[in-house]
Order: sequence, then C-alpha cells, then structure tokens
Amino acid sequence: MMRASRAGRPLQSVFSRILTGRLSMRRQTAMLGLALVLPVVLYLLVTQAYPFISALLTSLTDKRIGAPGEFIGLGNYVDLVQDETFLHAVRNSILFTASSILLKLVFGVVMALVLNQELRFRSLWRALLFLPWTIPTIVTVLTFQWMYSATGGVINSVLLRTDLLHRPIDWLGVPLNAMAAVVIVNVWRGTPFFGISLLGALQGISREQYEAAETDGANVLQRFLYVTIPGIRDVALLVTLVSTIWTLNDFQIIWVLTRGGPADATQVFATLTYTSAFLNLDLARGIAISMASVPLLVLLIIGTARSVLRQEA
Repeated sequence: MMRASRAGRPLQSVFSRILTGRLSMRRQTAMLGLALVLPVVLYLLVTQAYPFISALLTSLTDKRIGAPGEFIGLGNYVDLVQDETFLHAVRNSILFTASSILLKLVFGVVMALVLNQELRFRSLWRALLFLPWTIPTIVTVLTFQWMYSATGGVINSVLLRTDLLHRPIDWLGVPLNAMAAVVIVNVWRGTPFFGISLLGALQGISREQYEAAETDGANVLQRFLYVTIPGIRDVALLVTLVSTIWTLNDFQIIWVLTRGGPADATQVFATLTYTSAFLNLDLARGIAISMASVPLLVLLIIGTARSVLRQEA
C-alpha cells in the first residue's frame, strides 16, 4: 500500500503541474485580454461617457453661457414638451431623416445593382458615383445654394429656358420647397455611402444562388426578392443605422441653406440646439434639446441589433 501511494505521488505531481500550468495560462490570457481592452474602455470613458454624463447633468440646471446655473431638475424638459417650436423641430427631424434615408436606400440599391453589372469603364463609373461622398460638405452645400438661388440659380435658369417655368421658383423661401431642397442635398451627398456598401454586399452573394434560382424558374423580380435582398439585408440594416444617426444630427446642410427657416420649416434638433445654446446663450436648454433625440437613437439601435441577431439565429 505504501509503495502504491508513493508510486502515485509522481503522477499526482505531474497532474498538479499540468493543472497549475493550465490555470496560469488562462490567467495570463485573461490578463492579456484585459490589457488589450483597457485602453479602449478608458478611451470610451473619457471621450464618450464623461461628456454624456456632464451634458446630462447640465441639462438639469438653468445654466446659461457666462453665468452659473442652479439645479432645476426636469424643468427644461417640461418646458420643451410645451414648446411649439421644439415640437415642430421633432416633426421636422423625423420627416427629414425618414425621407432622406428612404431615398438614399432606394437609390443606393439601384446604384449597387448597376455597378455590379459588367460595364465598360466600370471602375471609372464607380469613382464618379462615389465623388459626392468625398467632396467636403460645405462645398456641396454652397454649390447647391447657388443652384437653388431664385435669381441666377442654374435650376431656375434651365427650367425657364426650356419653358417648363414661366417665373422663378423660390426654392429656399417657401416652407415645403425648403424641406424638399435640404432633403435633396442630403440624399445627393449620402447615396454613394449606401451604394458602395451595398455593392460590397452584392459581390459577396455567390453566382450559384442566382443560377439555382433561375433553374427553379424564378424570374428577375423573384431572384431580387429571394436572393438579392436576403444577401444584402444585414449590410443594409447597418448602413441605414449609421446613416440615420448622421442624418438626424445633420447640421451643416440645413444651417447653411436655410438656418432652420423659413418659419421654422426646416428647424431640426441640431439647428434648434445651436440656436438655443449659442445664439440665445441658453446652454442648458440647448443640451436638453439635443438629449431629446437620444431615446430615438437608442430605440433605433436596439431595433437594428435585434433584427440582425434574429437573422443570424
């Protein structure tokens, strides 16, 4: 019995060493993972979490630029709910974002389908169609501002010379025209982002899937509905999410073209925030306006994430 127990000790020692080695390797792996993640966590805390919490706390005060503020709780948010200008900005933000995203998605799908074909000089066409995305926003907006001009604008000039109009249209001075004008600029600038992203998704769909669908008797529309759309669905959702965040916070296009007018017809979260915080010097109210868009973005992110995860499952 003693010999057997002594003989078993070396084996126990070997197993304990192996076990200890495995544990130490796991500990080292965990420490390495923590070391790699820690800089990202610190970066997010410094650049994202702290500014967000600071802004949230400021929105709970009556802080004005150049003056100390006192805590008033949800006073700013209560005032916003009763403010017709803010409610108008909410409606405008939803209309501007929804119409822009829908048009960009439709045109982006068309752009991707066309560029996915065997075209002559296809690389050149891709570069040209991607050009609006590379031009600085301010250059794009100033160019469209000149084109929209009621006196000397290229759009009115062309329409008048072709007898499609008998008098110039005030594109930026009429509420309905102004909203359509800013949507057009946003769509023109943002469509290439959709097109190039969806083109990459299209190229990931194997040719065999289309051939199998065609063999089963599927026509062009059916192949698009049951092969193309499922193949680009996840990319389309993610691109839509990113573009929605950008569009909802778009400031340059609307501010340069209309400054939120005429008669608040194009007033959105970004422009109203700027007006309240920097023109009226009411910093807390401006931040509260900006914070009002956060629930919409959170719901959108959660909905997109659930849809993508459900598709993967």
